[in-house]
Amino acid sequence: MLKRLLICMAVWPLFAWAQDNDRMTWLDNRFRVDPTIKQVSFMVKREQPSRPVVLVAPDGTKYYSSRHPKHVSWYSENDLDIISIDEPMAGPWQAIGRVSQDNRITLLSNLRLTADTLPQNLYQSEVLKFSAKLLQNEQLLTVRDFLDRVKLRVSFYPYISKEQQLVNDVQPEPIVVGNFEDNGQDRDEVAGDGIFTVSLPITVEPGKYRVVIKSMNGVFTRAIEQEVLVYPKPFSVTLIKSHKLQEPHQLVVLPQDDALVAGSLAAYIRYGTPNTKQQIIQQRTLSNETELSIGLPFDGETGKYSWEGWLYGTDRLYQRELIFPLVESHFAVINNIRSETHMELPPIDKAELERQQILKEIELQKASREKTLSVMVMGNMAIIVLVISGIWGWRVFKKRRKEKKEALVLPS
Repeated sequence: MLKRLLICMAVWPLFAWAQDNDRMTWLDNRFRVDPTIKQVSFMVKREQPSRPVVLVAPDGTKYYSSRHPKHVSWYSENDLDIISIDEPMAGPWQAIGRVSQDNRITLLSNLRLTADTLPQNLYQSEVLKFSAKLLQNEQLLTVRDFLDRVKLRVSFYPYISKEQQLVNDVQPEPIVVGNFEDNGQDRDEVAGDGIFTVSLPITVEPGKYRVVIKSMNGVFTRAIEQEVLVYPKPFSVTLIKSHKLQEPHQLVVLPQDDALVAGSLAAYIRYGTPNTKQQIIQQRTLSNETELSIGLPFDGETGKYSWEGWLYGTDRLYQRELIFPLVESHFAVINNIRSETHMELPPIDKAELERQQILKEIELQKASREKTLSVMVMGNMAIIVLVISGIWGWRVFKKRRKEKKEALVLPS
């Protein structure tokens, strides 16, 4: 009996988990899943080159990289398998294959995908920073070998009521608007910190959408959904060309429907001229201004001009900071047109006419907004007057009625 006990004591450590930063050693490529684990992912390193391992469940069921149930996600490379299992069967599992001599795995349990909540109102063409995270036991996951192979994507689906009841042929097509990265580039702050960031461009048409954040390559299969409303772009940009020497062209930014906070507009413009010189022009509104006018220098040179950049503002309803890219645009300045007899045509200042027309439209929009506001104010005042008059009239009526009743009473 004592001999048997000593043998068991000597063999048992070989079957035990070797805990070291979540890395565990297999004996004959076997491992045990605890019944409390609801989701598990592990990486198997193989000799190179070699085929993916075969995974054997405690009940003898075999899983293959090319054939496995829906609750199993499998990602393979020349020398690596990453296998994720939802609701794994408790008990001993086995991996059959040319596992590397290192013969160690990284075990990741209870993984969860989270993402930022998108704003209630999005604007067409705006760009915003949007992040997602992978958590292990509610702690930020930072295993680089795993994170480097996770690919997350943001897709917009046009919203359809009772979409689940539609046949596959009429299901809405996804519009992919961004892919998350954890590489420290663009808006991602730190590479490999477990925070996936995307510079999300709202390129879809205005309307209601179902937004899906989903892993795409089978390393970790998860999806998160949100519903959003996309509104039309809250401003317009118009170029007024100058035809006078040393008088600048004008970019006029006009907010729509008072969607932006007064004084919040600012612009960063890269301006190119025919001689390939590029200038950086920055302009902002004063605290009480709603419209932004940006001067683009003009020295009379003919040829092709270009401008692009960024526009910044603040949403009036939710006080949210907004960023809009201004895509590259071009315009040309040409010499004055002359007749065949070289007689100079009467000068027609088209730029001035165009400028006056745009300013007239701006004034008309201002007048319309002011008229609407005046009508609302006058209407509210009229209602208040009617209410006060009604209350006063009712009191006078009651007083007179009382006096009449008292007059009809005969003296005793």
